[in-house]
Amino acid sequence: MRLLTVTVFCLHLVSIGLGADVLALKDYLSQVKEKHLGYQATQLVKEGAMERVQEGSLLTSPSLFSNISYLDDRKPTNNPSFLGNRTIFENYTIGVAEQTRFGLSAKLSYNITRTELFGVNTTFVPLPNFYNVVPSLELSQPLWRNGLGSETRATQQVIESQSKAISLTESLKAKAILAEAETAYWRLAIAREVVEVAKSGVERAKKIQEWSARRASLALADKSDALQSEAGLQAKQLELQMALDELREATKKFNSLRGEDSEAMNLGLEKVETNQLIALPPLQKKGKREDVLAADEARKAAQAAAHLGREKNSPSVDVFSSYSLNGRDSALSKSVADASRTNQNTFVIGLKVMAPLDLGTVVNDRAAYLKEERGAELNYQRKVFEDEMEWNELVTRLNENKRRLQMAQEIEKVQKQKLEHERNRLKTGRSVLYQVVLFEQDYANSQVMKLKTELQILALLAQMKTYLSAEEKPGDKT
Repeated sequence: MRLLTVTVFCLHLVSIGLGADVLALKDYLSQVKEKHLGYQATQLVKEGAMERVQEGSLLTSPSLFSNISYLDDRKPTNNPSFLGNRTIFENYTIGVAEQTRFGLSAKLSYNITRTELFGVNTTFVPLPNFYNVVPSLELSQPLWRNGLGSETRATQQVIESQSKAISLTESLKAKAILAEAETAYWRLAIAREVVEVAKSGVERAKKIQEWSARRASLALADKSDALQSEAGLQAKQLELQMALDELREATKKFNSLRGEDSEAMNLGLEKVETNQLIALPPLQKKGKREDVLAADEARKAAQAAAHLGREKNSPSVDVFSSYSLNGRDSALSKSVADASRTNQNTFVIGLKVMAPLDLGTVVNDRAAYLKEERGAELNYQRKVFEDEMEWNELVTRLNENKRRLQMAQEIEKVQKQKLEHERNRLKTGRSVLYQVVLFEQDYANSQVMKLKTELQILALLAQMKTYLSAEEKPGDKT
């Protein structure tokens, strides 16, 4: 079972026989996905980042290179008999190069040049106009820096991890938007019920105020009782106004998340079933949340970047070689034919070394990168700790609110029984209307307390859905 699978059954909180004018939670979340620009942005950025994960493979994929140039050199020369007084040089090169994951660099190229010398003595330069055709293969293998391709692979790791971290971060943002939308949905549903309770409270306060005022006018009660009931009525009117303000804010928030700037929402919403919330079984978190996975990728990227930092200051010791075939003739076809034979080849092999001389700075630099790598590891471990701690805190708060909801439900039942009993006493003449109205207010207060506790539980459940494993899609389960 995945996290919150139980809520598939426990939070289908729709009243039986709901009409077509009811906006279900899943439909509202679909509207948010379609119209919330921030959510759409997270999806695009996430998809783009995931598509860039393989960008590092371009470092080791073959690449085509070419060069075409034309030179017309008319500067004076020291010996025109050999060098002439003008040189035309044309170059055409095409080839393929590749950097392998184990460090070897290879370049295969085909080069054609045409050289024409003007003003030379043909006795000394019998071929003043000729073609050179040179197919060649060049290889280079690092032995220290980027040895076995470690620098290349580290660069690929940086690119891959950074892309994954961005994708995971955006995925969590999308979950947070849907969790916010789900909370807004239940906030509006509860706010509507609270308004109805507040309206009935005002009506009851009016009855008490009228009853007290009538008794005071008949000298059956002190004026202070009338003033007290008047203050009580104003207090209930204030509560109603606060409930209406909360309803307006909840409606505006509800609409803004689906891309609307409006304070009106005339559709019905799903109803909360208290017993189902109380009966929710313990929840289990599966996998790691995206922020933890993103921290892990950031750790990998930091480790790879630290390795790159150490590598760039390491000595370069490269073995290189090249092998070329050569063809030269005044006719291009003859030059090409000559370049296919091995009797005019050129072979080169060598060793290149480059090393920094400021060894003190190099040592300090390597130590600094090691500290950054260790810091990234500690940041990841802290994120794992915080993630687990935050989840446990959510579970604790959920269980506490479930207990409070159960208590609030019991209080509501007792208040209802007390009110019904007092109404029966009123019918038999053993109570007064004032006492019944007071009990009605107590019952209304217990209803509001239960509704607010339900909202707290629903908000916690929405927040806990962000802890679904990265493989699951947030918002698909409600």
